[in-house]
Amino acid sequence: MKKSFIITLSLLVLAGAISFTLVKNKKKIEANKVVVDRSIIPVAVSTIKVDFQPFDGKVSLPANLELTNEATLAIGVQGKIEKLSIEVGSRVSKGQVIGQLDSKLKIINLKANELTLSKLEKEYQRNSDLFKGNAGTELSVINSKYDVENTRIQIEQVKQQIADGNIIAPISGIVTSRKLMAGEYVSPGTVIATIVDDVHLKAVVFVNEKDVYQLKLGQNATISSDVFPDKNFVGTVKFITPKGDENHNYRVELQMHTNQLRAGTYVMVNFDLGRKASVLQIPKLALVEGTKNPYVYVVEGNVAKVQKITVGREMGENIEVVAGLQAGQEVVTSGQINLTNGSKISKTSNQ
Repeated sequence: MKKSFIITLSLLVLAGAISFTLVKNKKKIEANKVVVDRSIIPVAVSTIKVDFQPFDGKVSLPANLELTNEATLAIGVQGKIEKLSIEVGSRVSKGQVIGQLDSKLKIINLKANELTLSKLEKEYQRNSDLFKGNAGTELSVINSKYDVENTRIQIEQVKQQIADGNIIAPISGIVTSRKLMAGEYVSPGTVIATIVDDVHLKAVVFVNEKDVYQLKLGQNATISSDVFPDKNFVGTVKFITPKGDENHNYRVELQMHTNQLRAGTYVMVNFDLGRKASVLQIPKLALVEGTKNPYVYVVEGNVAKVQKITVGREMGENIEVVAGLQAGQEVVTSGQINLTNGSKISKTSNQ
């Protein structure tokens, strides 16, 4: 009896201990679920005041390099490819014969026509002599002359067919694809290969309306790239679009002559507009999402507010502000990642 009582008491104590532990853990879990209102906690940021700064007339704009010439190599006549001396990566020159269609039958036909022409020329000469001596007729002379001229035309046609069987590079450059091989049969219009001009490139840049009127065709610009940080390239303005886009930017193309850069490379085009001024500028670091969606956080008291802006020219580490800000306003330059519209801040001014 006494033993049963001890066991029962032990079980009750154990159950109580378990219950106490579960209740304690539940309180901890519920305490962790309580949302902490962080909106009242100031976010540490750095700020700077917007101000007018000198502009030396030099503009740097991002651009992409594109191909100037790209050509597909196609056949104009049908036949079997007898020879094709190119591979992917082969360098070719404009006008270079890089292959040929089988023209054996055409060459035989040409020789036959040339023999026929030789015979007909002799007949024409004999009929002409007979006609001059009143021993032949004028009709015989006319018919002989017609046969000679007709055969000459046939010879020229066969020669042209043989020439058309030559596969000729339409531009200078590198073969980037080859779709057929020697021995395959082709019909007119069949594409054999693709050639790209890797030397003549163009830098495509979009210039705002403030600066585009200062550019002229034939004007040179310096082009730089992170690929070759110690080397500058020269580009020449070859095209300025007559119509701007919805953001008042104009497409400008600059021709380059280099085999060191490749199409698709990101470069900076540096124009010298020769016009000094004072413009409103902010550090590029103040832009929250870059130039594609330009906005900043403006300081109002101890609160940061989102402010949409319109940007213009890039000036080294700074960027021009066309609209949305005024001189004297304060913008956040670091710590934006922790901000939302209306966040409280504690600031460290850079200016």
